Amino acid sequence: MTLITPSALVESNYYSFKKIGLIAPYFLPVIGGANIYCYELAKAYAKKGFEVHVFSVEGALTDESYTLHPILTKDLKTDLMTLNSYEMDVWHSLFLYYAPLAFYKKNVFVTTHGDDIFSFTIRYNLPGKQFVDRYLLWRLSDSARKKINIYWNNAELILNKFIFSFALKRTNQIITVSHFTKKMFCQKFPSASSNVSVVPPGVTENFFKDHNVIHDHELFLTVSRIDEHDRIKNIHNVIKAFALLKDKYYFKYVIISGNNTGNYKDELETLIRSNELEDRITIEGRKTNEELLEFYRKAGLFILVSYAEPENFEGFGIVFLEANACGTPVLTSKQGGMSDYVQEGENGFYVKDVDADGIKDALERYLSGQLLFNRSAIKQAPSTFKWSNIADRILEIYSIQIKSGS
Repeated sequence: MTLITPSALVESNYYSFKKIGLIAPYFLPVIGGANIYCYELAKAYAKKGFEVHVFSVEGALTDESYTLHPILTKDLKTDLMTLNSYEMDVWHSLFLYYAPLAFYKKNVFVTTHGDDIFSFTIRYNLPGKQFVDRYLLWRLSDSARKKINIYWNNAELILNKFIFSFALKRTNQIITVSHFTKKMFCQKFPSASSNVSVVPPGVTENFFKDHNVIHDHELFLTVSRIDEHDRIKNIHNVIKAFALLKDKYYFKYVIISGNNTGNYKDELETLIRSNELEDRITIEGRKTNEELLEFYRKAGLFILVSYAEPENFEGFGIVFLEANACGTPVLTSKQGGMSDYVQEGENGFYVKDVDADGIKDALERYLSGQLLFNRSAIKQAPSTFKWSNIADRILEIYSIQIKSGS
């Protein structure tokens, strides 16, 4: 029997496309789940024999597997004109922001993760904004400038929702990373709701490698950016929950953060000190891949109990797949996309409430021994989420949609 390799499928014209353009305004080395998604998907496509082009910003991570075009400025109008000068068989905007490319190109696909549904961080500006900023605003009082900026921002959001609604209907397919994300997307863009598929993120092979590290039942781990504008990660309530348990149980809680912005880290450190938990809870900086693997493998439990806000939520956390691939169970909430993945009592469990008391109750179930996990079974949970499989699922969407449109 002849084994058909992924590259052979490409060369045999099983797919009608070979040249894939991935648009990623946020990319490694800046750490973030969506940034990792973009990088790993690009590499997975390249391994399957596709010619992969990544369109990103200056400073984006280079790799021999793809061709990097650091041409994005995050000015949507300018970037669309630049992108229009390139030719690809498939275009895939890995954030919602570049969906309007569908006005100019065929075979445009879009992935949306969460807050990119609402934020329009990269968007069309209202005509005349630069003129007003330069020649008018500086003449006004602070309160008047603030009011005008609020009005201007709201007006731009309305404009962009209108334009993006039309753009999304012209795309071949919208891909959301979870059913929760799909629900939020369809509420925001009901006219495009019939054109949505759900495909989760993936996890790299390295996390599945066998190891001799012994799990420490009393070691708890969180891997997350610490961002003033992304407090939904809810680390503050986890610290408060541990404070409620410190006199009853021994534990060690490590928070690993690659990126820190704003004052959130200072607030967390103040919480740790005020609850006299300096010897129990530590916040550590970015780790090498091997160091991070060591923490994942050693931890008894991974914790990320995010809460959902109207326009910000956890679409699907790659960190949960990484922890499980290392044999570590996870504690999370149902306020976001993780209800697609975590099976209660099998590869993790849920808090009943995302406040400190709710997290404390869940942690006590674990610390008291009420919950026991099979580490080998946990490692199987993310096995179908390897990036090669996720890439296949998205490639099949490309293929079906392109054929149906031809």
